[in-house]
Amino acid sequence: MTTDPTTRRHWRDAEAAVEALQRRPADRRSLLLLATLPLLDEPVLRRLAGLRGGASVYRGLRRLAADGLAAAIQPPRHPGHAPRLWYLTDLGLATVALDQGVEPEPFARRSRLRGDDLLALLPGLPQLLAGYELLGALAASRPGQPDLLAWERPWRRRYQRPTAKAPVAATLPAYAALAWDGRAGAYLLLPDRGTAPLRLYRPALDHLLVLRALQGGDLAALVIATTDPGRAAAWRALLEAVRRARSEAPLATCIATWDELRRRPETLADEASEPARTAPELVQQARLRPGRPRRSAGPLPRFVDDTVLLGGAGSAAGGPGRVVLGLSPSELELLDLIGEHPFLPPDRLATFLGWPLPALRRRCRRLLARGLLRRLEPGEAEADLAGPELLEATAAGLALVAARQGLTLPVAVRANGLAGGGPDQPVGTRQKLLKELAHTRGVDDLFISLSVTARERAAGGDDALVVWRNAAACCHGPVRPDGYGLYRHQGERYGFFLEYDRGTMSARDYGEKFATYYEYWASGRFERDYEGFPTILVVTDVPGAEERIARAARAAAVGRPSPLPLLLTCRWRLDDERNPHGLLGPIWREPDGAFHARRPWLLDGPGRLGRALAGRRTLK
Repeated sequence: MTTDPTTRRHWRDAEAAVEALQRRPADRRSLLLLATLPLLDEPVLRRLAGLRGGASVYRGLRRLAADGLAAAIQPPRHPGHAPRLWYLTDLGLATVALDQGVEPEPFARRSRLRGDDLLALLPGLPQLLAGYELLGALAASRPGQPDLLAWERPWRRRYQRPTAKAPVAATLPAYAALAWDGRAGAYLLLPDRGTAPLRLYRPALDHLLVLRALQGGDLAALVIATTDPGRAAAWRALLEAVRRARSEAPLATCIATWDELRRRPETLADEASEPARTAPELVQQARLRPGRPRRSAGPLPRFVDDTVLLGGAGSAAGGPGRVVLGLSPSELELLDLIGEHPFLPPDRLATFLGWPLPALRRRCRRLLARGLLRRLEPGEAEADLAGPELLEATAAGLALVAARQGLTLPVAVRANGLAGGGPDQPVGTRQKLLKELAHTRGVDDLFISLSVTARERAAGGDDALVVWRNAAACCHGPVRPDGYGLYRHQGERYGFFLEYDRGTMSARDYGEKFATYYEYWASGRFERDYEGFPTILVVTDVPGAEERIARAARAAAVGRPSPLPLLLTCRWRLDDERNPHGLLGPIWREPDGAFHARRPWLLDGPGRLGRALAGRRTLK
């Protein structure tokens, strides 16, 4: 049944489609999956269909598109890679409603299948697709034909604590119930893309333990996909810490990395020999009005086709979903960087990203035109540091960055240090960054120089600056470093705090700073934020200040069981032409070592404390 997509559809078209799909059960299955999982891509649909090859799924989707039941968009995801994401058209919605015997209006609203609903999904598309990828891996983890019994995104349950007056909510990204040849399992899905510190998940895990106890020990298995083995180990440590705090039995959990799931989804089945039984109380059954008789000649209601899901020169004023469709992956990457590190000049942005400067300027102009970036105006920053090209993300731009991280803007500001918004809508630490712009730029330059060094060394190894967090993102109470980084070298990951001294702090100030580091270390609170205590790298601009800081560090170490993993250097050593390795060169001294006894930072791992905590070096 092929129809002209420009023609207004009628109920007789939906009736004919229902009849045709009865003869094409595979296409009907794909259509019903799109009704549950809007903006689904073809590889995940193939896994949910239980097929090894994707040719039949691709042909089926093209038949649905030719019949006017489904359509696809290709929003930006990765440079050079824009897979089709499929959704139901008005005719597809009406066909599914007739097939299921429900009213189309409440069905489309409840399932969030309308055009505006689809646009609302686009800002958080990376997190949505990560959830779908984890669901697809779970479906492919066991033999047999998978059958999606239930899907909730997000999964949220309110419950009453025995000791609290007000109810609280347990929330996780998604819930799925699946069956393979009659064996059913219930799963809570947590796709972790490494965009948030693990401490943010601690309350949710605590809620799960309480909820399990209230339900008599009946809870779906928790399935976590994460970025790398180090972070997987950090997840296990967090789960154990939460369990110990409540003296509870461990949660039923499967943890795997994304690479493992792409190569071998059976990894999930290896960790849990049998699927957990489906808990009916974990599935919220939607009650929709039964469908009423319709005139075959009556027009179909419009839910999707009036909304043009096409890219263009949209601006933030038209909504974040519509503007996303008009951006390239590189422009989104640039926006993410400026959202976390505002006020970097274009040449430094281009250096960090490894782009030609003209290409960066062109992408900046496009983001400015869409209302996602703004230029600093005269008088907003120090005259000798301000320039016509210093940029920050607008409030709309920051909201988009937060959504791409899978967070709300307030949470992203606290956890990842997003800042900007302009003088009328300041967000995060914008005012502080502007007030201390020279210091901010000095810290940024050190991280950028390390990223350049890593890029140069990557040709012969795996060196990379994996994480760069600004001061606000790595602030933990009185512990306030100027930045945090995670560097990869020869398969190991080395976390470090950066302290940048411009001669504005006295020895007493540094003594107090080091004392807070000792307290942070002794309390064990660092284990909630990092796997192992990061090395503290102190870089000073002022000749002679290095020894003053070393004396303050030695004084702070008196009476301590072990000194901090602390290294010192002066900026001129970093920039010396005889030191081609920058921060990785032999420029560092320990506070109690001789002034001329210099060594590379990565000589023996992350300092003495790092050796004492062997194997615990990864960021949580």
